[in-house]
Amino acid sequence: MSRLRVVQWTTGRTGSAAVRGMAGHPALEIVGCYAHSPEKVGQDVGTLAGLSPIGVTATDDVDALLALRPDCVAYMPFRPDFDHVVRILESGANIVTTMYMLAGDGYGENVRDRVEDAARRGNSSLYAGGVYPGHAPMVALAASAMCTRVDRISVLESLDMSGYRNERMFRAMGIGRDPGDPAVPAMIEANCGSFKDQIRVMAHALSVDLDEIGFTAEFGAADRDTDFGFMSVRKGQIAGFKGTVAGIRAGRSLIECQFVWKLGHDMTPNWPVQDGYVLTIEGEPGVQVRLQPLGPHFDGAATTAMPAVNAIEQVVAAPAGIVNRMELPFVRGAGLLTP
Repeated sequence: MSRLRVVQWTTGRTGSAAVRGMAGHPALEIVGCYAHSPEKVGQDVGTLAGLSPIGVTATDDVDALLALRPDCVAYMPFRPDFDHVVRILESGANIVTTMYMLAGDGYGENVRDRVEDAARRGNSSLYAGGVYPGHAPMVALAASAMCTRVDRISVLESLDMSGYRNERMFRAMGIGRDPGDPAVPAMIEANCGSFKDQIRVMAHALSVDLDEIGFTAEFGAADRDTDFGFMSVRKGQIAGFKGTVAGIRAGRSLIECQFVWKLGHDMTPNWPVQDGYVLTIEGEPGVQVRLQPLGPHFDGAATTAMPAVNAIEQVVAAPAGIVNRMELPFVRGAGLLTP
């Protein structure tokens, strides 16, 4: 069978991990790449991703990329360009993306409507993945099939983030700010908007209507000045968060996306970290699943990129529209087992 033609959209940390995952993939072929940074234009995509050259050159020419007639675009920029998303879908190319809010209401109903309309016009589909939000909650949903009754289902991401060198993302979350800064609560809640969309997807899958989605968070302050190599945090500044996004029905929290995110361990409060994901179902029977690395830590870029990459075959075959609400077969690493 011929491999599916894929255009990689940007080669930041996550996009580069996607390229590494697709290089040599039995079902996928990288045929083009969009470069957001001018200095990347003209460079080989393999080189940009830390591989040997693969014979595909990055460009910022959107028309040229769409003229390649890709089956799918792996869309992974730091921030979305909604005009680009619409053009890609209208062209007939499908999209897999790690930007989970593109599949929900996080960017507003107008954006969601534009995406849906573009997909219908192009007879294309969009799927948003990643590890959390994304794949870890799907594992929790799979575990719920073991139960006769579910009282609450929760997913916790608990990580030391200091190995993930992304100062721009951390600053946008509020790390490095004063805990008393009145702008910080809104900053961290805005960065958790994708979890609200994840709660809605899980509620739909579990056939429950929610009354509201709540959000709570607390902050940890650094105990000393620390240089992490890619950014510094001074004593007393925010260095971590603990919080919950909760789907609520009749005053009860039924579905929860929880997080403990720390930049290092010298902070107060100094919450323990699980170095992975803890999926808990309270009910009959109670079930808990842990996703933990076999090595020292997960490669966050790879675990974010690959649930989207491994969905490409299913997304190409899916009906037109946004297909996150359980319209796809379960995403898995098909074709990756080596004899």
